[in-house]
Amino acid sequence: MEFNKIAGAVIFTLLLIMGIGKIGNTLVPPFYPHADKPGHAEPTVPEVKEPEKPVAELLATADAAAGEKRVNTACVSCHTLTKGGANGVGPNLWDIVGRKKGSHAGYAYSDGLKNAGGEWTYDEIFKYLANPGAMIPGSKMAFRLTNAEQRAQVLTFLRTRSDAPKPLPAVEKKTEAPAPKPEEKKAEPPKAEPPKAEPGKADEKPPAPATPPAAMPPAATPPAATPPAATPPAEEKKN
Repeated sequence: MEFNKIAGAVIFTLLLIMGIGKIGNTLVPPFYPHADKPGHAEPTVPEVKEPEKPVAELLATADAAAGEKRVNTACVSCHTLTKGGANGVGPNLWDIVGRKKGSHAGYAYSDGLKNAGGEWTYDEIFKYLANPGAMIPGSKMAFRLTNAEQRAQVLTFLRTRSDAPKPLPAVEKKTEAPAPKPEEKKAEPPKAEPPKAEPGKADEKPPAPATPPAAMPPAATPPAATPPAATPPAEEKKN
């Protein structure tokens, strides 16, 4: 008996909850965000890319003082920049431009840098600062500097950390395409001007064109000659 009462109470409670839910949905319709509606697509924000400029152009106008501030803020925690300075988390950066990759004494480079080969040119350092791991897989450097102008500033300052700074790359002169020549207009034949009136004869009217003589009627054809009437024979006189 007690079990039936409990089961009935539970069933009654569930029915009551379901009924309240339906009544609530009727009174207050559920809200669906726009993204939940079928066929709706959220507007995508276009990715803003930096203008692609040659490294030489960026270095030619980069501010080394701004680069020094950025290096002191973001780089000195891992690198030293003085001549003969000790290695830290990263290798010493004195005279980095023109140095062979993975060659600074006493630093344990990653295998990627050990086998990279070549020297650190301006262009190579510029690309490396943007994404070290993408350029040299396995690189220990996790710091990225994605802004092209800021990388140029840092690189311009690092250039000064040398007894013989390497010359900046020359900026290629852009050759402008010749302007298109304007189309030559074809010479039009001169228009015939009306005859000018002679002085003193301005009021005279030009002579009227001669009227051709009227066609003469064809000459009348003379009537055909009428043959003379036959003369009756003279009567013979009787003796």
